[in-house]
Amino acid sequence: MWKTLTTWAAALPCLLLPAVAAAQTATCNDFGHFDVFVDVDANSTDSERLRILRDNPFDPNAAFPLDFESRSLLVPADLGDFGGGPHKTDDPGWVIETGNLLPNELLWFRALGTLDFWNRESGEWQPAPPGGERLRFFGAIPPEVFLNGDPDELAFYQQGTIWSANGLEGPTESAIEQASSTDGSIHSHLDFCLEDSTGDCSAPGIGQTGSPSVGAYLIELELFSDAVDGNGNPKYLDSDPVRVVLNNGLVADECAAAIQALTQPDAADQGAERETPASGILIISGE
Repeated sequence: MWKTLTTWAAALPCLLLPAVAAAQTATCNDFGHFDVFVDVDANSTDSERLRILRDNPFDPNAAFPLDFESRSLLVPADLGDFGGGPHKTDDPGWVIETGNLLPNELLWFRALGTLDFWNRESGEWQPAPPGGERLRFFGAIPPEVFLNGDPDELAFYQQGTIWSANGLEGPTESAIEQASSTDGSIHSHLDFCLEDSTGDCSAPGIGQTGSPSVGAYLIELELFSDAVDGNGNPKYLDSDPVRVVLNNGLVADECAAAIQALTQPDAADQGAERETPASGILIISGE
């Protein structure tokens, strides 16, 4: 569910627990707690760029796959980990280590595009989930919204950002976390939730999601900061887009085929013709 940012008043140091990364092939099923690491890169302009890392700093041999056409990072996650109930997960987490942001600077996400669906029967990605499914991502309520206390504005953020076949609803930009007031680090896990056309992930309790179709769901977002320099110019350039693949009930080979169709489309097509399971994707995970 949504959360409020409390670090505007008195931020506590962010405890970063190193994940023990492990390369897993041909699966994206319930691989536990894991994080996406974000760095800040200097460049030739006055701004620095937020960069989502493909590699895990704790395991140089593990890496997220890349989308073949866009070259965007693909982050597989599992809505069956039951961390917050059926059809929900708070993975991946988002980590910025000490020294990249200044204390109390905000990290935001911006939603992009529409919700795509992997149909395991046809073996292809399609632009319209069959049950009118929606995918929600519950960002943190920005400090100024929380302080203003306007009920309508609070409700707008509390519903989460919604991807569907028709586009985006709710806040297309929302906060991830405010950097620690002591060292500028961030470690935040926000909730993803999948619902069918009758479900409502923003309703309290579990069991409000309906019965969304088995398959994989694909969304796209980018990260940014609203911090400015002394001249009022953006301090950080936006990250490149990242695509998140959320598995809902697919077994290992089925989910591997969905990801391979994005990373190696020619090989996936040939594999489908031979009716052999796809394999060879690489996923970062950690406990």
